[in-house]
Amino acid sequence: MIYYLKALIFLSLLTVMTAMASAEEAQDFVAKLKIHYQKTLSINAFSLSHHYLNRQYRSHDYWDYQIPNRIMAQRTVEIDLVNKHFYDNDIYYTSGGLLLDRAHFENDTESFAYEMNGSYLGKRTINQGKGQFYRMGYILLDVDFLAVRPLLEETNIEDNITLRQDKKLGTTTLTHKTADDNVVAYEFSNAPLQLVSLNDKLKRAILTYEDYQTARGLTYARTVHQYIDGAAVPYYSIYNDQFEIIEKVEPAKLKVPPGYGPEIPEGDGVLVSKEIARDLYLVTDSSAWRNSLFKVNGDEIMVFGASGYPALAEKTIKLIGEQFPKNKITSVYVTHPHGYEIAGLKVYADKGIEILADEYSIAAIKAYPKFADDITKFKFRTIEHDQTIDGAHFYVLENMHAKRQSFVYFKDSEIIFQSKFLHIAFDNTIAKVIPSYSRTFIEFIRSKQLKFKRIVGNYQNNNISVEVLNQTYDAIM
Repeated sequence: MIYYLKALIFLSLLTVMTAMASAEEAQDFVAKLKIHYQKTLSINAFSLSHHYLNRQYRSHDYWDYQIPNRIMAQRTVEIDLVNKHFYDNDIYYTSGGLLLDRAHFENDTESFAYEMNGSYLGKRTINQGKGQFYRMGYILLDVDFLAVRPLLEETNIEDNITLRQDKKLGTTTLTHKTADDNVVAYEFSNAPLQLVSLNDKLKRAILTYEDYQTARGLTYARTVHQYIDGAAVPYYSIYNDQFEIIEKVEPAKLKVPPGYGPEIPEGDGVLVSKEIARDLYLVTDSSAWRNSLFKVNGDEIMVFGASGYPALAEKTIKLIGEQFPKNKITSVYVTHPHGYEIAGLKVYADKGIEILADEYSIAAIKAYPKFADDITKFKFRTIEHDQTIDGAHFYVLENMHAKRQSFVYFKDSEIIFQSKFLHIAFDNTIAKVIPSYSRTFIEFIRSKQLKFKRIVGNYQNNNISVEVLNQTYDAIM
C-alpha cells in the first residue's frame, strides 16, 4: 500500500512537471514564431491576388449531377486591418461561359455590392449594411503569416495555448483556445519552420499550406487547400499569385462607381399573384428575385418553378389555396435538377402533387441526397421534348448549363417560362459577356418560330421583351 501511494505521488508530480514543461515549451515556441514572422507583424494593409478552383459546394449544381466539376475563379482584394476597410472583386468562370464579376466594399460608413458584368444585378446595387468585415476572415486564413496572427497575439499563453510535438514527423502543433471559445490547431514543420496546416473548429475547416516561395522579401505559401465540413477533397484550392503591402485601400474602390444604382430593395417575402394572361398567373414578391407561374385548367392547377426551397413551396401552395380554394394543385414543373430548382420538391411530394420533369432530371432528383429518406413518396411524370400537356408546350434542350434543361411555351398566351437559360437583370441591362447556353436557347426559339410577347424568368426578370432578347443575342454576336 505504501509503495502504491508513493507511486501515485510520483505520477502526480510527473504530470505537474510535464504540464509546466509543456507550458514553457509553448511560450518558447511562440517566441520563436514571433521572431520568424517579425517582418510580417507590422503589415496593416495589403492587396492580394489569387486564383482558385471551386468545388461547387451545392449538391447537384454540376453540368451532370453524376460528375462533379470545378469552377475557375480569380480574386483580388485590398484590406485595411486597422480601419476595417476592404475591397473585394471575384470573377467566376462557370460552365457554358457565364461570367460572374462581382465586387463589394466597406468603408467607415457603408458597405455595398455591385456587379461588373451585369448578369444578375445589372446596374443596381445591394446595400449590405455596415459590419461586413467578417467576410474577410477566410482571406486572412489564405495567407499563412496572417493566419497565425491570433496565435502570436495571445497574451495568456499558459492557459490558452498547448503544445504537442511529433518527433517522427518533425512537426509541432499549437492548439489555441480563443477569446470567443473557438479552438484552432496550428501545425508547423520544424525544419524549415513553416505552417503546414490549420484546423479551425468553429469554421469546420482544415487548411493545408504548400509551395512556399519568397517574393518582395516575404515568404508565404503559394498553394492553400481548404477542406470544409470533413470533406475528403478540397472545396477550394487557392493559388496565391501576388501579395503586396499597401498604405490603405484605394479610395476610389471604397465607393459605388458612377453610373450604378438604384439600390435593390429588400424583399418583404410576401408572395402575390397577378393574372398575366387568361388562366395564367405570375407569382412573385416585392423584390421580384424569384418568380413562378401557375396555370388554371378547370378545377386543376399546374405550378411552374416554385420548388427552389421548402419555404417558397409552402408559401406558393398557401397563396394558390387562398386564391382558388376549390381548385387542386395536381403538378409542379421543374426545368432542370440543380439544387436551387428542386430543394423544395418534398413539400409537393408530401401532398401527393405530381412532379413534371424530363427523364434525366427525374433521375437526378431521385439521386438528390436530401430526398433519400422520402423519395418513395415522390410521384413523377416524364415530359418529352416537343410535348404539350394541358396547354403547356415543353421543350427539352441539351446545353452547357445543365445536361438536360427544359422550358415551357404557352402558345395561346404567347408567354415563355424559363430558368437560367437567360441571365437578364431586372433593369434589362445587357451583360458584357453572354453564356453559350443563352445563344442555344435564343436560336432554338427562332428556329421553332415561337411567337411570344413576354418571357418570364424564374430568377431576376419576369418580363423580358422581344426587343431585350434581340439585344442580348446581338451582344453575343
